Amino acid sequence: MALRINSNTTALNAHSNLVKNESRLSSSIERLSSGLRINRASDDAAGLTISEKLRTQVRGLQRAQLNVQDGISLIQTAEGAMNEVTSMLQRMRELALQSANDTLTTTDRLEIQKEIAELKEDIDRISYDTEFNTKKLLDGTGTAVVSTSDPKNIDAIVTDQVLTFSDFSVAVWIKSEYVAGEGQKTYYGSPEQQRSAIFLKTDGSIADDKTMLMSISNFVDNNGNFILEDAQTLYIQGDNSQGSLEVSKGLTLAQLNDRIKGAMTKDQLGHGLNFEGSESVLSTGGEHAGQITVTSGRNGVLGRVSFTGSEDLVKALGFEVVTEPEDPIYSVAVTNIGVPYGERQTLTTQVSGHRVGGLIEGIELAFEPPQVAHVESTPAVLGITIGAPIGFTLTDSVPNTDGTGLTSDTVTIPAGNFSMDQVVSIINGQLTVADPAALPLPVSGSQIKAQISQSGGIEFVTVNSGSSAWVEITGVAGSNELGIVNGTYYGTGGTAARTTAFTQITDFDYSGANQGIFSIVDSHGNSASVTLNQDYDQTGDGLNELVSAINGQLGAVAIVAEVKDGLLSFKSKETGYGSGFVLSATSATPVDLSGKLKINSPTASGIADGSPVSQAFAYNDAFASYGYVIAGASPANDLVFNLADLNGKVASVTIPSGGAGSSFVTVNSIANEINNAANANSVQITANIDTNTHRLALVSSVPGSDGKVTLANAGAPGSVNNLYSILGITASTYENGVGNYAYNVHLKNTSIQLQVGPNEGDTARCHIARIDCMALGIRDLDLTTSVSATRAITLIDTALNKVNSERARLGAVENRLSYTSNSLSVSEENMTAAESRIRDCDMASEVIKMTQSQILQQASNAMVAQANSSAQSVLELLR
Repeated sequence: MALRINSNTTALNAHSNLVKNESRLSSSIERLSSGLRINRASDDAAGLTISEKLRTQVRGLQRAQLNVQDGISLIQTAEGAMNEVTSMLQRMRELALQSANDTLTTTDRLEIQKEIAELKEDIDRISYDTEFNTKKLLDGTGTAVVSTSDPKNIDAIVTDQVLTFSDFSVAVWIKSEYVAGEGQKTYYGSPEQQRSAIFLKTDGSIADDKTMLMSISNFVDNNGNFILEDAQTLYIQGDNSQGSLEVSKGLTLAQLNDRIKGAMTKDQLGHGLNFEGSESVLSTGGEHAGQITVTSGRNGVLGRVSFTGSEDLVKALGFEVVTEPEDPIYSVAVTNIGVPYGERQTLTTQVSGHRVGGLIEGIELAFEPPQVAHVESTPAVLGITIGAPIGFTLTDSVPNTDGTGLTSDTVTIPAGNFSMDQVVSIINGQLTVADPAALPLPVSGSQIKAQISQSGGIEFVTVNSGSSAWVEITGVAGSNELGIVNGTYYGTGGTAARTTAFTQITDFDYSGANQGIFSIVDSHGNSASVTLNQDYDQTGDGLNELVSAINGQLGAVAIVAEVKDGLLSFKSKETGYGSGFVLSATSATPVDLSGKLKINSPTASGIADGSPVSQAFAYNDAFASYGYVIAGASPANDLVFNLADLNGKVASVTIPSGGAGSSFVTVNSIANEINNAANANSVQITANIDTNTHRLALVSSVPGSDGKVTLANAGAPGSVNNLYSILGITASTYENGVGNYAYNVHLKNTSIQLQVGPNEGDTARCHIARIDCMALGIRDLDLTTSVSATRAITLIDTALNKVNSERARLGAVENRLSYTSNSLSVSEENMTAAESRIRDCDMASEVIKMTQSQILQQASNAMVAQANSSAQSVLELLR
């Protein structure tokens, strides 16, 4: 073996092993002290990469679990608030049921309405103030933030999940369409109309505009107490607003009427319902004399009003709905204008009312019903165009007292344009109509008069009634647009005139010297002479034989003899007033009516019952039209007026008056004259015709509250023809437009996003609907009358369904999040285990390795010492 001293390879080898053992020992100590298998990348580069990814996931899962718990807390906060809303709605429903019961007075219902107002206010407070970590939850911003171009007139209500967040244009207009047989039909709807009790003075006569309330018997209760000794307050409810007025005994009926109108619109202090265009009219004549008629200024159910106050006052005023409101029909179009022009789509629907859904997902649009500034005329009357004169003869059923027989009148209706009222006047002007006050019959003059039937045509009726009344029409000639037909027309129903013997006849011998003659005359002048000239068998069937002998001689007289309860009786074959007849013994050998026939009452009078003659002749529709009568036939009587718009531009309109046959002017002609004048002068006013009511409407062409219609009479001084006398329109300025017709709506996505996982996209979204009174449809809840309280029950039920549905959906979201939390916990556990297997130190295995490394280190130290001492043998050789 060679011996070298410059390089001790054995020592170097031992030292190398020593260093390795020290390194292994150091690694084991590091792992055991840290508990980690990988303390640096060099420990396990690939393992470190996997471990760090798993550690990221674990920490993300831990954070996600906290997020989910926070989300559950948020949902629970919202659902808890909704629970209180449900409780308040339940209370509202209970109050509505109570108010619907007529054991309550109007004063009681006013107190109930106060609680309703407080409950509504608190529902709104919950909706606007409920928040989690300063984030609003129930005002709709839990789904979307909405902004509109006109918040006063349109509201976008979040009701569900919104799918499209963008800008939208909204257009609203009244539905109008062409209807066969009717022409252009516009669905404006109609306002509610209420009418008061008939106000009577204490003397029983109908009150007028100057009558003071202290002189009206309606304000005296059943005990004789005057209810207005102290002034009382009358409240008018409508569309979530209230107007009020003081009612005191010193007011006149006209002043009360003015105060009602002020409370419907605006009073001197600017309070009231703000129902612009509302009317309150006191009638001093006609069929509604002594009554106040209130017409809402808003069409449809939003224009409903109710009168409340003390029970005595409400009963005394007696307002009752006579015309139910009808909602206008609107066409609504929504266009997404947040996308390029070529990609835009428009959705259109029609709605009766002022709320519409389905055009923007999750959004319900509630708009102020748009109404242009306008004024309407009274309904036009039916008229007819007669091409050639119409002639006919009318004969009645009763002879004149002067012995001239039945009255026959020849009637001629000239050619021309007439209202049906004018036609009636023309006919009646050619009849000598009997005075009904002169009854019983007979009377002088015709029993016939013309009038307008329920279907609008001409009919002939009689003063008398029953089947004894008839009208004979003959000789109909001419163009006959009125549809009058030859014939005899009878009355119906009624009671027949009768006279009966006062006792049984005992002497049936009318032969020889006992022969007798008597006559019978009916109301039509027909007469018969009856001769009794034989001896009837008084022990057998003598009375029946006598009756048979009399009837055999009556001929055309509408009388019949009969046996009634064993007595001789004479009865008219007809009924009614004209069924009377007279028995008389006026011949040379008269029968003793009282002695022989036992008739004490030879005159039988008809009874005023039954129905008079009537027929409804069908006029020819092709020649019929609606219009107004402008009589006068001179320029001084022309209907002249000016109309002006919001810009002050003025147009003058002249509708010529006319004489007989030319004074009837169609409503279409008037509308055309107005539109032509407005167009020629650039006046932004249009004349429309309601084909249902045949009213003329003057409408601003500028939609909404900006429009204005101003009217002024401009005819000759003293002219009887003016806006009010012809069209029923007061010359004034009308600024009753409301709402708008075009809006923009912007939707921003603010739905609630929960990070429920460790990675991007691991999110869950939820949305919370808006639950204030407007969204729930109870903003206008009115319990001040039993009728409105009944309607409120359905509204509250709908609101409850909305809240309960939203609570159920939130409950489902909460359950989902609970499951999500459990899933996250399991994932965290499994990923933690996987990461631990890669990165954590196996303590037992590492202790073994450390022990091994310690032993090897000690052995290496000894071997290094041995290797260092092995060179000592060289010294031995040198000695």
